[in-house]
Amino acid sequence: MADTTTTTGVKPSVVRFNVDQQCPIQYVTVYNDRAEVTRSLQHHFDAEGTYDLVFNGFSTFVDETSLHVSGGTGKSCTILEVSYQTRYEDVAPPSDLTPLDNLQSQLENVQTSVEMHKRELTRLEKQRVWLDGRSVKLMNQDGPCTTNDLDNMQQFLEFYRKMLLKLDDETAREKDEIKKLSDRENTLKAQINQHGAEAQVNRRKTCREVTITVHIARAKIDVTLEISYLISNCSWSASYDVRVSSADVNRQRTQLTYYGIIVNKSQENWQDASFSLSTATPSLGGVPPKLHTLKIDYYKPPVIYHRQRSQSEANELESCYALGKAEMAIRPQMKRSKGAFRSFRVCPARVLSFHVIPRRSTIDSDGKPHKVTIGVLDLTSTFTYMVVPKMSLHAYLKASTVNTSDKQLLTGPASIFMDNNFVTHSSIDNVCVGDTFDLPLGTDASVKVEYKPVKKMTDTQGLISKVHHETIRHETHIVNTKSTEITVFVYEQVPLSSDEKIKVKLLSPELRQKDNARNCTVTMNDRNNLEWKCILPAHGEYRFPLEYTLEWPKEKRVEFKEE
Repeated sequence: MADTTTTTGVKPSVVRFNVDQQCPIQYVTVYNDRAEVTRSLQHHFDAEGTYDLVFNGFSTFVDETSLHVSGGTGKSCTILEVSYQTRYEDVAPPSDLTPLDNLQSQLENVQTSVEMHKRELTRLEKQRVWLDGRSVKLMNQDGPCTTNDLDNMQQFLEFYRKMLLKLDDETAREKDEIKKLSDRENTLKAQINQHGAEAQVNRRKTCREVTITVHIARAKIDVTLEISYLISNCSWSASYDVRVSSADVNRQRTQLTYYGIIVNKSQENWQDASFSLSTATPSLGGVPPKLHTLKIDYYKPPVIYHRQRSQSEANELESCYALGKAEMAIRPQMKRSKGAFRSFRVCPARVLSFHVIPRRSTIDSDGKPHKVTIGVLDLTSTFTYMVVPKMSLHAYLKASTVNTSDKQLLTGPASIFMDNNFVTHSSIDNVCVGDTFDLPLGTDASVKVEYKPVKKMTDTQGLISKVHHETIRHETHIVNTKSTEITVFVYEQVPLSSDEKIKVKLLSPELRQKDNARNCTVTMNDRNNLEWKCILPAHGEYRFPLEYTLEWPKEKRVEFKEE
């Protein structure tokens, strides 16, 4: 009660701080569309009493509703109030106006030149009028023409022609010069206006201030306060480097370097701060959407007053109403059936997932991507080869990788390296802890692919209804030159008939029959493509035969389309 009494009616002392110079940033947590910044203030108070601590220099992107102040020393320092205000200060114009003066001088010179050329153009017009007047006067002379008059007229016409040509040339030159000068004048005016607009903007400075009112209960005390707030115009995204070596393939391991790409446009430089990256999405909010009641009732057509219709028109209108009812009944069912299959997986710890960056960093507000390392992950992978011989005579290595780390992987680009050689750019989707994802690792020349030429046999069968009969046969030969066994998936197309009169029959291979001696199986996938899975031993090889027949009416033509 004594403390309250002594401070009643006393105006608080004001202490001003610049946040960039006196309140260093300690922690920054970056979200997908904003960041939480925590600053620290240490100040020594010589006397007890109430103080207004005024902090200026905050960015315009600070969310004033998110300000939070903590700290103090218990009863010795009590935080009474936190307020946020915006001030506008008039800034004196710069003393150096040389660029603007130079533009003004250039504009005056150009305007003087324009006026000079316009006057010259006026003189040329007057000369043309005088010549036209002389020619009219000469043509309107009365009386008989003598030989001397005709000679004079001939001389005048030649003079008239030469003068007109000269006047036309000079007029064209003057107009071109005036156009060039006018364009230059407009350019200079635009530059001067831009200087004026910038000066007008810079003449009024926006100042963001935070005032923290504290009560100090005893003299000679050091106080530490933490000021935290949310700031927008900054974000982070994921990026990856995937590195695999030949030895890693044998050990079934993949090394994945997880990066965070931070972009800061908040007008606030983050100097020597500790960073953490959060996968939470504050922009989505925390309140679930509200589902309203869906009611169903009989359709009631609007009452329309028209002239009396004939019986046929009435029947037609009734049919339209019936059709409308049917559509109204079917449409909700269609929508419900589509919605019934909507599903997606959410990682369990998504809103609590934080990646702490192990070392302090400096990220300026320059709008450039800044890369920080979240971690280097050693993951378990299963390596297989994919071969599509119709499209490419290469074996593509793929790593089916399990996220055995404690980190959720976000969607982001990935750079793939094999034996320290860049292979390709790829991407990684959202991967929860324990999920499996695929990584393409490029081609491997140690697995050789040979695609035999297609053999085609055609004939015509049938006595009455003749059909075109065609047999297609080809073979893929794969050789493993590696010193370890590999798993290979081979994919081949088999035509899918879209008409009952077009018949496709697969002769070889037999589906779902396993070649135990070669450890090879073949199935038909949902795209009607054959899929072989074969384990090739070291320095082993295998031939993948494909043979099928096609039949269709002889008088018809067929075409092949890929979808």
